[in-house]
Amino acid sequence: MGVEWWTKLRQQRAAPAGPPVLEAQVKCQIPLFTVPRLLGDSTVSAIVGRPVAGWEQARPVIEAMEAEHGLTAGWRRKVAEMVRLALAVREAEGAGRLPEAMLRDLPANGDAVRLVLLRAGFLDEAPEPIRFSGRNQPVRTPYSTDLAPLPPRAPRQCTDCYTWIPTGRRAGFVCDPCRHWRERTGRGRCCRCGRDGLALRDDRCRSCHPYRLLDEARPATRRFTQLVISLPTGKGGPFEAFSVGDAEVPDYDERRPALHTSRGQMPLFTIRRDWAPVLARLRSAPAGEPPLTATARRLVEEFTRDRPAPRPDYKKNTRTLTILLYWLGADTTVFERDVYDLARIDVNLAAKPVCQFLRIRGLLVEDPDLHRDADQVWIEAALATLPEPVASEVRTWVKVVREQGPREGEPRGYDGIRRYLSNLQPVLAAWTTTAGVTSLREITKNQVEGAVDRVSGYARRGLATALRSLFRALNRERVILRNPARDLPVGDIKGIPKSIPSDLLMGLLDQATTPLGRLVVALAAVHALPGKEIQNLHTTGLDLSRGTLKIRRGLLRHTLYLEELTHQLAADWTIYRHQRWPASSNPHLLVSQKSAVDPDHPAVSIGTLSGALPRGLALSGLRQDRIPNEAADSADPLRLMRLFGITEQTAMRYVTAAHPERTAKLPR
Repeated sequence: MGVEWWTKLRQQRAAPAGPPVLEAQVKCQIPLFTVPRLLGDSTVSAIVGRPVAGWEQARPVIEAMEAEHGLTAGWRRKVAEMVRLALAVREAEGAGRLPEAMLRDLPANGDAVRLVLLRAGFLDEAPEPIRFSGRNQPVRTPYSTDLAPLPPRAPRQCTDCYTWIPTGRRAGFVCDPCRHWRERTGRGRCCRCGRDGLALRDDRCRSCHPYRLLDEARPATRRFTQLVISLPTGKGGPFEAFSVGDAEVPDYDERRPALHTSRGQMPLFTIRRDWAPVLARLRSAPAGEPPLTATARRLVEEFTRDRPAPRPDYKKNTRTLTILLYWLGADTTVFERDVYDLARIDVNLAAKPVCQFLRIRGLLVEDPDLHRDADQVWIEAALATLPEPVASEVRTWVKVVREQGPREGEPRGYDGIRRYLSNLQPVLAAWTTTAGVTSLREITKNQVEGAVDRVSGYARRGLATALRSLFRALNRERVILRNPARDLPVGDIKGIPKSIPSDLLMGLLDQATTPLGRLVVALAAVHALPGKEIQNLHTTGLDLSRGTLKIRRGLLRHTLYLEELTHQLAADWTIYRHQRWPASSNPHLLVSQKSAVDPDHPAVSIGTLSGALPRGLALSGLRQDRIPNEAADSADPLRLMRLFGITEQTAMRYVTAAHPERTAKLPR
């Protein structure tokens, strides 16, 4: 016996080296998939001359068991091979202790190896001991006592169609449907999958026979077969055989999509959908609505119930929801990104109303990137075009202006930062490309003055203000050591603002044809409200009984006292709004046809307000004409501040422009 073993060992060592077997992996790494290993004599031969971690601790345990139970040397050598194989599997799994269930992969002696590894401290015990021997071992092998019974027989795979065979059925490796198929057909080579020795019908095996009609319509799919996992469903009774060779054409709808997922089902992989093939498939389909389930049809009917059919934009919304429910189903949540991706590739589709409808019913997974401030997204895109470290320095300035730094103050909106950065962008681009500036620490006072001197008027004032804000913030945060824009003159706007010709101002209320337009004309031309404040007026701020209108300006409030004309126009508008949109819950005073029924309650757009004015007029022009007119009549800056809610600097500028003789400095 010893001579044969040494001869076998020499042959194994003399064999040429093959591919690596059971290579050691990273420890404590959790595998994504676990599959049973195929271990045999070739695996044992491949690791004979290789050092295995833990073998020096396991070998004394084997020798002690041999002496304790009076076992033979042949038993010791056989168990030693299996123990080395189990330790090699432990290294390949990257585990500190081998799970007990993996001992099932060993060719033999699983019970003995279990006890050896358990005594050596290399085994992770199962909740109940596992039995590995398929037969009752004699009493003289004490290492196999107190083990759990053998596990029940696992499902097997059919040799013909590769489906799983439930346990407790007929013996063998052929499922009942394939057994019935064999009884009625002859054997041969399948013309579709190419396997030989299978029972055929119309030159196709049982797995390929259902695809005969699809192969005729689409010859490109002849080599592909859908894999099926047919596990038992618990249904009792005898197997119901199906008919074969039936010439009837099945009910196959070419437009029906793949199976829909259920609500709460988590996807294994999430990728961004491409909706172009879906729309191409629907365009090539016969005319009519795509097939929907009963739940999806009820959702579409509920969506279109309160929306009139003649409106084209309402048809866009209904069409978008129909495509989503047709392809994704009504029993799963819809990603907001999918709705916008679908609407982006076709002008006849819309996204926002559909997302609002699905959000109310809990069928929408919102995307935070789609709800970010548009000005913030523009700022981040502009900073991405700048090289480092200039981009990080400008980003620090944005953070300071937003008052997210160590000091507390009133935050500035992203719209104002965007205006500043739009003025700075050409200068920063010229410095980093033409002048070769790598950091704003290199900027000198001459470069700042040269950049400002290239522009004039309002452009120069805006650029100088932005440069002073930029370098002042960087100096405060100790990013730069000195401020090159410290003494940079910003300049002042002098002269009287350009007024609107009197022929345009005559009959403004008569030219405005809607209640919204007349109220906007009164607020801009009489009370000099800017367009941003007219947008953000709230219904709670209007008090018709007292004749007041409260305007929100950040944390401050300005009370506007309505004269008789504006009071009547505001009352007419509230009556018209209630009659036109009685169910509207938008808190803004001025609404449009879209914003009144929008669940997000947005403010009316500037374009809608400007469109309500007579042609040739703008909101800013009406405001600039009203304040100088009042300044010319009163010459009192306090009155301007009370009427229009402007600052003292702005009031003095208008008074100075209207009455230069009263505010001129006298010579000494």
